[in-house]
Amino acid sequence: MSDDGLLPSQKYRLDLQYIGTPFLGWQSQPQGGSIQDHLEAALTTILRHKVRVTGAGRTDTGVHAEHQVATFATPVPYVERAWIKSLHGLIPREIGITSLRPVDDAFHPILSAQGKAYRYRVWTGITRNPWMDACSWQVVPPLDLEAMKAAAQVLVGTHDFTSFCAVDSSAKTRERTVLRVAIESYGPLLEFWVVGRGFLKQMVRTMVGTLVDIGLGKYQVADIDAMLEARDRRTAGRTAPAQGLTLVRVFYEDDPLAFEIFAPTPSFAV
Repeated sequence: MSDDGLLPSQKYRLDLQYIGTPFLGWQSQPQGGSIQDHLEAALTTILRHKVRVTGAGRTDTGVHAEHQVATFATPVPYVERAWIKSLHGLIPREIGITSLRPVDDAFHPILSAQGKAYRYRVWTGITRNPWMDACSWQVVPPLDLEAMKAAAQVLVGTHDFTSFCAVDSSAKTRERTVLRVAIESYGPLLEFWVVGRGFLKQMVRTMVGTLVDIGLGKYQVADIDAMLEARDRRTAGRTAPAQGLTLVRVFYEDDPLAFEIFAPTPSFAV
């Protein structure tokens, strides 16, 4: 107990999933409506004091997460089952808590992260699939898959990704390291997997949009190098819609699945 009679605060790690469709992204908004806003309001009610939540990444409006990590601190004694049950009673059903546990104060969801894996789904069927509407981008014209795969490999490595970053990004540096870009085909479903050390605002969506534009013949594989060198958002392709993107995993040193060799597996039965 501290000198003022209060218990010292303990940091907790919150692992969660969410369907991003009804939310204004991860980051707190003045009008509310973000995942962070819902979590902070629920924790404040449960713990009876103001709670601030820090997340591992600021997913945009409409972007989903199969694995997001956040932390908060409280002096209230830890009761895992009761906290999780109470959270699920207060937050929207589109958000699910997968674990909640105490962590060392040195753990930081952003600074301790070693990398992230994203998946982007593109539906290429000529008919509409309502099951895929909320989590994919429908692109009907035929796509040159081999050209997209070749262009994807040019994006692997450490580059200045200014051309693939939202113009309003506040990032101090635009250099990032992409470890893997893979495109998997399951009938009419394409899954773009991007694994890297860190990402800029809308970077993955712009990478996918550009690769799709190459598949449609709007750009050539050789254009990727020029886009990177230009460091100008106007030179790259479109930004793919938010609903097709999912944050699949945030990697930490103690993660049993090494992100350097992260391999996608079919995630949707076509």
